[in-house]
Amino acid sequence: MADRAREFAGDNPRYRPRRYWQHAITLVAAVLVVALVFFGFDTFLASMQKLLEIIGADPVPTEPMPVFMVPEPPPEGGAGSGSGSGL
Repeated sequence: MADRAREFAGDNPRYRPRRYWQHAITLVAAVLVVALVFFGFDTFLASMQKLLEIIGADPVPTEPMPVFMVPEPPPEGGAGSGSGSGL
């Protein structure tokens, strides 16, 4: 059966007619899908930037924040005083 199909294809000089409309519609659909994905991704990134600006907004500081904190020494004669074993 495959041999008959090869013979028929070799003897048949006619080709199938080209489907230009089908190719054009497929090309337009592919371009629309790519544009939809591109603009959807662009809109997503823009909304994420706005959200990050809202979340990351620093409140207005009322007083300067120190770079580091110096711990206060323990009070004399309190619960921490004693023989100093630490355990």
